[in-house]
Amino acid sequence: MFNALDDFRVLLARLLLVIVVFGVAWLLRNAVAWLLSRPLKLMLSRARASADIETVIRSIVLLPVRYLLLALAIDLAARILELDPPWIGFALSVGRTVVIVALAIFIFRLINTFIISTRSLYLFAGITLDAALLPFIRTGVTIVVIAIALVIVLQVWGYDVTGLVAGLGLGGLAFSLAAQDLLSNLFGFAAVVSDRPFVVGEYIKTPDVEGTVEHVGVRSTRIRQLDQAIVTVPNSKLAAGTILNWSRLAKRRVDFLLGVEYATSADQMQALLIALREMLQQHPKVEKDSVVVYFTEFADSSLNILIRCFITLSEWAAFTAEKEQVLLEVMRILERMKISVAFPSQTVYYQPVDDLPGLPPALRHSLPPTGSPPPSLPEER
Repeated sequence: MFNALDDFRVLLARLLLVIVVFGVAWLLRNAVAWLLSRPLKLMLSRARASADIETVIRSIVLLPVRYLLLALAIDLAARILELDPPWIGFALSVGRTVVIVALAIFIFRLINTFIISTRSLYLFAGITLDAALLPFIRTGVTIVVIAIALVIVLQVWGYDVTGLVAGLGLGGLAFSLAAQDLLSNLFGFAAVVSDRPFVVGEYIKTPDVEGTVEHVGVRSTRIRQLDQAIVTVPNSKLAAGTILNWSRLAKRRVDFLLGVEYATSADQMQALLIALREMLQQHPKVEKDSVVVYFTEFADSSLNILIRCFITLSEWAAFTAEKEQVLLEVMRILERMKISVAFPSQTVYYQPVDDLPGLPPALRHSLPPTGSPPPSLPEER
């Protein structure tokens, strides 16, 4: 009887001790969370983080710490109660599972907190990424964390995961082969978003299409051409091709040849060159250092003057209007100096047949005599 009473007292004491263990674990949750959050707080304090971020860090750490303390309490309770080996093994497996879940929750909350904006990601890890890539990174990292946690939990409970991992590898290979176009477009989207060769609203030119970017999607990009037609281009093609972005010009170039008549004298040409240079140098929208005005060649029908300069306007309509003003000023200078613009022409010289030396007699007799009227054409009936 006394032995049974003693066993009951020992069991009661152990149960009370187990209750105390769980109570202490519950009471220590905030203190342990505060201690574990200090490294993150120190890291963010160096990055000049705000107090709100520190509060978020505490909320990240608190729930995983509760699970960790619960796992520790389960392990201690199993040892205090001196359970049979199968039950102790079961309790240890439960504790390890809770630890794995706690770590997965910690990583999951960390991802959802610090990969929510480019600024928070930079404060936490010092990495700068485009905001459009963050949802894909969060989803990818979350899937990886869940998969790793699931595999570890299965190993804890004694399941052989070798076949599972091999099956997942084969399945991933089959999926990648079946969806290679989708994956290539997805990586193309990542390249376009990270390198930013263009953004929505910019005018671009590729080997296949030219127009204004209206939408950048995960699989493709929509471009509106000048004829208002919409062209959908796969992102993989854009990422692998050459892209000319007209919207990122800081200035645009004026480049043309001005041809004047051969009747222009050397003095007139020199005065014209001086007047053109002064006009461009004094123009408010022309970059002064870029002005090039030179008499370059004696062409077939004209004396050519090379005119080049940069206009400090990037928008096409404004640049075209300013170029128009420059051309009008060139016309006024030509009118003021009474110099004409040349146009393609040919001069034909006529010489009588009798004056041609060395003409064979047979050919000379076959030609009409000098001064004879040209032969008449037959009438149409």
